[in-house]
Amino acid sequence: MVAELEGTRGGAWAVTARATALQREGIDVIDLGVGDPDFATPPPIVEALERSLRAGRTHYAPAEGERPLREAIASDATRRLGCPVDPNAVLVFPGAQCALFATLMCLVGPGDEVILLEPAYTTYERCVLAVGAVPVSVGLDPADGFALDVDQVVAAFGPRTRAIVVNTPNNPSGAVFGPDALSALTEHCAARGVWVVSDEVYAALVFEGRHHSPLATPAGPACAVVVNSLSKSHAMTGWRLGWAHGPEPVTKALRSLTSSLLYGTNQFVQDAAVVALTDARNEADHMARRFMCRRDALLASLAGAPGVIVHRPRGGMFVFADIHRTGVTGVAFADALLDRQRVVVVPGAAFGEAAASCLRIGLTVDEDRLRAAGARITEVARDLAS
Repeated sequence: MVAELEGTRGGAWAVTARATALQREGIDVIDLGVGDPDFATPPPIVEALERSLRAGRTHYAPAEGERPLREAIASDATRRLGCPVDPNAVLVFPGAQCALFATLMCLVGPGDEVILLEPAYTTYERCVLAVGAVPVSVGLDPADGFALDVDQVVAAFGPRTRAIVVNTPNNPSGAVFGPDALSALTEHCAARGVWVVSDEVYAALVFEGRHHSPLATPAGPACAVVVNSLSKSHAMTGWRLGWAHGPEPVTKALRSLTSSLLYGTNQFVQDAAVVALTDARNEADHMARRFMCRRDALLASLAGAPGVIVHRPRGGMFVFADIHRTGVTGVAFADALLDRQRVVVVPGAAFGEAAASCLRIGLTVDEDRLRAAGARITEVARDLAS
């Protein structure tokens, strides 16, 4: 069973494990692998947690989340998405990954099919497999900027299709889906009884244009479930605070599940999250600007890399690069990069077979380190191309 849940993508993370071993030995590695940036959590949020701890907020919280946090989440989502979100529809979880898994547990079961848009974040496939469902991959065209092709997606619908996972801005490609495509997709899904699970953890990190949510489309309120967190927008990856909200049948099922699975998220973390969504709300805009500066620094440093086709991300915190012209797979390139230049990236195979000749490069260090990493990637590409 464990091997089955690993899916087809787990092996691509082996290079990250090797890099971790090198770091434990004291070897300097530029780590652009796991999406955990070097930013510190903003001080007002940390101070809020300290106050909460001193006030004795260390007891059980309601399974669905504290009311002030659910209200703050709903208010923030209503403002950002341009559509009303009811606090009663919000369920709090220890991280967006947990919220995503719980959502799929409530929406699909054995034999159901879930459409994944490749390249897709690696845990999606494992979550689908874990609930006994069947992942169905639909590859998005890199030549079209990994845009959402609604006709292609709908053509993959079958009698067992129960849900589709949408991620915009996308991890790993950085693609940002447009409102027209999302509206058309949700209309098809609502008409066919298919749920749209929208992973919006990068929603605050859009560099060009703006974020659009399936929930904010005309058909969205009937079929869209939003998953989000503060991990990327407020540098709170290790705080493990996420949420989901959607139609009443889904939230009712999620509320029942949380009562038996988790029974609440830490009170003091929830108190700090309220501050993040209210007093420190503008930190998300600041974070987006910093990631955009990092993106631009890395893109400039990779401009002369032979055989490397870099896809310019419109959002998120990664740069996706196609290295098939170097003649090696993403795994082989990543291994060579770590061995020769002490830089770690994630091979594209982690995000689907269609991305096997790609690399995901994280914007997880400052501009100087990214420029150095870009130069080292260029050197490996030059060696492989010669």
